[in-house]
Amino acid sequence: MKRSKTSKAWMQEHVNDAYVHRAKAEGYRSRAAFKLMEIDARDRLLRAGLVVVDLGAAPGSWSQVVAARVGTQGRVLALDLLDMAPIPGVNFVQGDFQDEAVLAAFEEKLG
Repeated sequence: MKRSKTSKAWMQEHVNDAYVHRAKAEGYRSRAAFKLMEIDARDRLLRAGLVVVDLGAAPGSWSQVVAARVGTQGRVLALDLLDMAPIPGVNFVQGDFQDEAVLAAFEEKLG
């Protein structure tokens, strides 16, 4: 029977992770940015001028990547239950999209 890792082991693995270090060095909020870049390189999903919605956006690494790829011609709208520090080119709404007031605020930003 395989043992699950302890929280200390998970934390140690995270601290030693090369992508965690690279994300920090390159100014990304998390290592997840590299996953999106890999997906986009393979599938060519993102391009200048797109409107992109990032649901479950915090801490914002995907929004960072998307904002850079869609450029000033595009728009990025992000939503999360958790707060997220501002990102240039990203409109953020905090809340649950199942809440009518939050959904209305998000739809207003979306236009």
